[in-house]
Amino acid sequence: MKRRLTSKMMRRMKRRLTPVVALAAWLFMLTSVAATSARAAGSWAEGTVANAAGTRNYKLWIPAGYDAGKAAPLVLMLHGCLQTPDDFAAGARMNEVADRYTFLVVYPEQPASANPYKCWNWFDPAHQARGAGEPSLIAAVVADVRAKHKVDAQHVYAVGVSAGGAMASVMGAAYPDIFAGLGVCAGMEYKAATSVTAALAAQQSGGAEPNGQGTLAYKAIVASQPFAVKGDRASRLRLRPMRVIVFHGTLDTVVRPVNGDQVITQWAQTNDLLDDARDNNSVDDKPDGTIDGEVPNSHKFTRYVYHDAAGKTLLEKWLVRDMKHAWPGGAAAGSYTDPQGVNASEEIWRFFRPTTTTTTPAKSSPARTPRRSRR
Repeated sequence: MKRRLTSKMMRRMKRRLTPVVALAAWLFMLTSVAATSARAAGSWAEGTVANAAGTRNYKLWIPAGYDAGKAAPLVLMLHGCLQTPDDFAAGARMNEVADRYTFLVVYPEQPASANPYKCWNWFDPAHQARGAGEPSLIAAVVADVRAKHKVDAQHVYAVGVSAGGAMASVMGAAYPDIFAGLGVCAGMEYKAATSVTAALAAQQSGGAEPNGQGTLAYKAIVASQPFAVKGDRASRLRLRPMRVIVFHGTLDTVVRPVNGDQVITQWAQTNDLLDDARDNNSVDDKPDGTIDGEVPNSHKFTRYVYHDAAGKTLLEKWLVRDMKHAWPGGAAAGSYTDPQGVNASEEIWRFFRPTTTTTTPAKSSPARTPRRSRR
């Protein structure tokens, strides 16, 4: 009798403990997942460069899974006015994308000593050319990262927002041997202005005539090459094209949308000349495809696609409806972001990444997948 009672009590205890054990196991798994996620995040490194133009600090995001023995792509991120590398990183969320796809992300810092609003001086002739001013310092940042880490030299890209976007255009023309592509968010064409007064006017009405600026950018690219390009040789020469993706909000009153249009026209002209050294519209600013879509319960957008002479996507422009001066799809933790927009960081990497095709946009985020309709 006593044995049967003991057995019965044990069965009751087992039934009572089962939910507790299950709960404990669930909590253990949850903790393990959290710990794994924490381990999966990348880490920061810092550096400083100096040359005749001055000194600049930078922060480098080393992604989870980075193999020091294997070359990784590098994305240069140029912040906007009043921002810092930390602020821009928190808002743009590019580091999250880097952790998923294993590429390095470097954020140079523009100090208040160089510009009271921490803007890159893209409008100053002293900072618009190769080997001088801020472009030389930004290029030095890339060189320093490459000296300390294994970087895939064929897959280095310059991305910027606002003043940083305008400076990205400068970097593409001044250092085409370094950068294979550009991301320009709420930014401006190459040398859109050459003074503070002209810069303020360009932000509102557009910069210098973009086809002319495209030709100037082409000449800067040719001048940067280690060989002379003259006469008939120029007509036979094919230089590396510059892939460019643009984002702009329709309600941007700080840098009005006309500037996004001009970035496309300018780089279309530059790429037209890079193709065969002739102004023959082998690349132009007329879209070869237009895709309308929306982030569910949020902003609609129109994506314009521009092809090269072989029919491959070379340029893209995303016009985000009802968005002001902001980085689309960013986190509220950073400044000048619009969390309701398409995820620009995801789309930029989809556009750049070496193994991707560019016919269909990637999902912007698991929570907010854009809906699209072609026309």
